[in-house]
Amino acid sequence: MAAIKNQSELNREIEELIKNKDASKQTYSEEDKAFVSQYVGSGGESTTGKTGEGILYEFYTPTYIVELMWELAYHFGFEGGQVLEPACGTGRFFSHAPKESKLTGFETNPISARIAQILYPVAEIHNFYFENAFMIQPRYVSRIKEGLTWLSGYPFDLIIGNPPYGRYRNFFSSYFTWPKVIQNELFFMYYGLKMLKKGGLLVYIIPDRFMRNGATYSQMKKEMGWICKLLDAYHLPPVFPKTSISTDIIVLQRT
Repeated sequence: MAAIKNQSELNREIEELIKNKDASKQTYSEEDKAFVSQYVGSGGESTTGKTGEGILYEFYTPTYIVELMWELAYHFGFEGGQVLEPACGTGRFFSHAPKESKLTGFETNPISARIAQILYPVAEIHNFYFENAFMIQPRYVSRIKEGLTWLSGYPFDLIIGNPPYGRYRNFFSSYFTWPKVIQNELFFMYYGLKMLKKGGLLVYIIPDRFMRNGATYSQMKKEMGWICKLLDAYHLPPVFPKTSISTDIIVLQRT
């Protein structure tokens, strides 16, 4: 009987398959797609001892939470259209989007981004930081001065996902000095809201400290309050088994 592979071993096999398939320009069968969909980022690798920033970015969302968040989007009026997932991983949220929706995703992990493109070939997947959406192509060394973004799907009807948590600091954070952002989730919330059309929805799973924290989040809450209203929020039981972070689902509407 073959030994059960741990996630790290499975990830390596998936990466090797993608490397070989892409190098030989082979198409992916349905069996291949089912196999690569098992990839989990470093947040899911309990046996490898990984630590660091990757952990914050790659706790991929359980299917039942994805389904619940889509139900909330429909409940509050989403009927299809342009959908953005600013930290899409392998595209778990895309799997529940209406067929006629136009999908856009950002993902910093190149393997995860490639898998998202394999699984959702009509989606527009960018292996960039979300910050790059607001910067001038192709060098990304300055902010866009006229308009907000170069994304073809802008403005969006729905922004949905599980943004990274933790201290806001990366290659591009120095270009975003006002309003002052101290946490990753705040960047994804504020700039996600800016991407929405009026009446558009943002549905995120975020750390519960946003809803209950005082002074630390007060300035960003004030800034967001100018451009959105809170429609709903739910405190969740433990969702991610390998982290102690408590989370909420939050539903905001662009005003």
